Amino acid sequence: MASVAALVGLLAAAASPAAEVLVEAESFRDHGGWKLDTQFIETMGSPYLLAHGLGRPVADAVTTVRFPQAGTYRVFVRTKDWVARWNAPGQPGRFQLLVNGKPLAETFGTKGAEWFWHDGGTVRIDDPSAVRLALHDLTGFDGRCDAIDFTTGDAPPPNDSAILPAWRRRLLGLPEKPVERGPYDLV
Repeated sequence: MASVAALVGLLAAAASPAAEVLVEAESFRDHGGWKLDTQFIETMGSPYLLAHGLGRPVADAVTTVRFPQAGTYRVFVRTKDWVARWNAPGQPGRFQLLVNGKPLAETFGTKGAEWFWHDGGTVRIDDPSAVRLALHDLTGFDGRCDAIDFTTGDAPPPNDSAILPAWRRRLLGLPEKPVERGPYDLV
């Protein structure tokens, strides 16, 4: 009987959806020295944060997020190495993600000529009520962060631009079409 209960528990765990938290970089409470870059919003579907410090690392962007539950989360950061398309040496846009003051082992802005979900490994969240996140610039040379996804699953978020907007809206609880609040006056 105990083995049947264990099997049912395993099947229930396998069938339950992964807990997931999407944090858009532009929604950080304090952008620090990071700047909101909106020039590619039509291409990407959202703005992103840019660490433009003219060679001096900028102040951290910080926010606090509530998670649905405690647990181990895989972290994906949507970013890119902005000089990779020219095969330039080095990665000038390097940055770290700090979770509750501790940097993840992975450094971001080091891979990919195009925007993609960089796997940052896993992090343990013990108190889901207030998780402090910080984007920590390492170079001052244009690190870019679009979003951070925390998931109890292993699959990376979609990279396909045809799927990504609907996925973002679902996780953020946004309607498919913006709510009309009119009528409006033009001033």
